[in-house]
Amino acid sequence: MAGNIQLSPSERFAKFIKVIKLFAGFCGVNSLERDYRVTWVTWLVICVVTSFFVCTFYTIYVGMAIQNNYSILLQSLCITGTGVQGYTKLLNAIFCGKHLRFAFEELTAIYEEYECKRLEYRDNLKENLEMVKRLIYGLLLINFILIAALFAVPLFYYYVRKEKIDVIPLMIPGINPSNNRIENYIYQFYHICCVIFSTFGNFASDTFMILIVVHVPMIKNIFKLKFDDMAETMKLHLRNRKKTEPLLRDIFQWHQKTILIIETMQKGFFWVIFVQIFTSMLNIIFTIVCIFLGVWPVAPVYLLYSFVILYIYCGIGNLVEISTDDITSIIYDFIWYDLTVSEQKMILIMLRESQSPPTMTIGGVMPLSMNTALQLTKSIYTIAMLLNEFVN
Repeated sequence: MAGNIQLSPSERFAKFIKVIKLFAGFCGVNSLERDYRVTWVTWLVICVVTSFFVCTFYTIYVGMAIQNNYSILLQSLCITGTGVQGYTKLLNAIFCGKHLRFAFEELTAIYEEYECKRLEYRDNLKENLEMVKRLIYGLLLINFILIAALFAVPLFYYYVRKEKIDVIPLMIPGINPSNNRIENYIYQFYHICCVIFSTFGNFASDTFMILIVVHVPMIKNIFKLKFDDMAETMKLHLRNRKKTEPLLRDIFQWHQKTILIIETMQKGFFWVIFVQIFTSMLNIIFTIVCIFLGVWPVAPVYLLYSFVILYIYCGIGNLVEISTDDITSIIYDFIWYDLTVSEQKMILIMLRESQSPPTMTIGGVMPLSMNTALQLTKSIYTIAMLLNEFVN
């Protein structure tokens, strides 16, 4: 019978947070805890990421100056973007933890409060959790496919084609895997550590961003339900300020909370979004050229991963943009003309603030939306073709 117990929305949300904390704790950046401190695990991850950049520069030097192989430069630049993303997300979790905790605590309080209200509120919470689950499972799947490809392709080349290729194009100063077995083990172990830490860290950060930002439509729907409740009250008590003003004040406070949560998201993920979109563009461009040159067997899977992440980020930004537009429509469509003059002024204040709502942006330069994603895709194609012609 215990297996049939249905979890409440707040308990399901807590389970999602628990998974994120598990992955973040593996990388030493569980900044959702109020007593979070930088630990030896955090410093270990920082050392691994820093050594990754050192090895990347060494790989580029060997490829261009010694081997005169410019394709190594392209392969190294493909994975450098992921390293920059991971480093940015690591530092963001450490230094912007207060913004992330605020958003997490606000959402937890919303679940605990509104799961006890009428059915429409509970259904709204459940629908949003289902969307979160689908997005997280999709992100987990694409990360699993990437890891599987990174490990499976070298094994395939070794056992089937009798060729040795690296998990990732990364050389280590002073380590030559061809010299002896010990150096080969060190070489492979370092590659595996880079892949695992990168995947766990990026997955934890991306999942948390999705988990937080995707709740904006849910907050908007609660805003709509509050207006519906007030409309029902007004049918029974027309122009009765004692009955309607408490409801309107609650709606007004909810609107201010919505603005505050979106602004906090914008502050908490500003640099993550900027670096993610910029480096994803570079990753895609260099990976496309590598595919044309046929120099990196894992490139097609990495290209798919980069495109999916780019469109996921732009997609959740688009959700915020649509939700803020919907909030404006909800306020405008309400029967405000049946309110008293003082109440109409409160509606007017909300309407005025909704005309210039906070949105997710890419470095404050352009909106994070699907329209931007399409524009970036066109630019990626143009630059990749030009670079391919130049390399050839």
